[in-house]
Amino acid sequence: MHLLEVNDPTTWEIFQLRQPWTQFTQSWAWGEFRKHLGYSVRRFALVDENDDWLCAMQGEYRRKALGLGFWYAARGPVISHKVDKDKYRAVISHLVSLMAEKSKLPRSLFWRIEPPIKVESQQRHLPPRFLRSLAVSPASTRLLDLTKTEDELLRDMHEKTRYNIKVAARHEVKTRVTAHPADIDHFLQLMTETEKRAGFVQHSSDYVYKTLQTLAAAKMARLRVAELNGAMLAANVEISYGQTVTYLYGASSHLMRQAMAPYALQWDAIKAAKQEGAKKYDFWGVNPQNVSSVLYKKSWEGISRFKAGWGGEEVDLIGTWDLPLNMALYNLIFMRRILSGKV
Repeated sequence: MHLLEVNDPTTWEIFQLRQPWTQFTQSWAWGEFRKHLGYSVRRFALVDENDDWLCAMQGEYRRKALGLGFWYAARGPVISHKVDKDKYRAVISHLVSLMAEKSKLPRSLFWRIEPPIKVESQQRHLPPRFLRSLAVSPASTRLLDLTKTEDELLRDMHEKTRYNIKVAARHEVKTRVTAHPADIDHFLQLMTETEKRAGFVQHSSDYVYKTLQTLAAAKMARLRVAELNGAMLAANVEISYGQTVTYLYGASSHLMRQAMAPYALQWDAIKAAKQEGAKKYDFWGVNPQNVSSVLYKKSWEGISRFKAGWGGEEVDLIGTWDLPLNMALYNLIFMRRILSGKV
């Protein structure tokens, strides 16, 4: 095996787009977006003796205290679908060992990874040197199988969700995809309203705007809105990458809630993703099934119930892990976080 630094978007995208569950945070466009925000971004692939890619990792450098920083791979590394599950640990171990030997990522206090590997048993897929960290990307999500027919998708929903779709239709809620600046501004206002009402923290309006603007230019992001009598009642940002469409952001108004606009909006998004040939619809973030988990958030209970109503498979991932490269400094910095209450 050998390590390859990848600077060609074509070869990178060929690998990523061949995976059955594509991760938009490992796309070339996402890396370029993070560069525009001021992060250093590097991309690596672990290659076997036949020059087949075993895994690929796109990382960004985030600064910490003491003049150091760490490399973070959002939902990465991505392991090839051709690699057997019992080989995951060996592949990741080879990846980090080769990166350390060649000093590919200098000035690193630690590496933070979150490979999209499902928790399916007590098997540990990471080398023992990795330490669990609090989740950055959601560690649990819900996936809809879009190879099912629309009738099958409806059948697998909670009956209340099916009912609310019909209620929205009776109210004649209309949906559309838009890139108009006024619509984007209205959506951002709805996001602020939703955040205050639901009690959870979302990204800033400026960050969401830049995400939508940049990924829309790469033909990956779109804004879908639901309206009644010309008034925007709900809006979603969807990310389409490979065979996966991800419901990344959502917002709704406190007005005309009886019209069930979010249900019309979500059902339209699911049907559109299916018609475009996507195989998976990713709801991106839900609470883990285990209520006692440290990753369980009280503020996520409402949105998790909403997403569960659409059926599909709830997927718990192995989460976010750190590989300290200097344990003394790593412990020092995280002790400072504990003492400051910022853990």
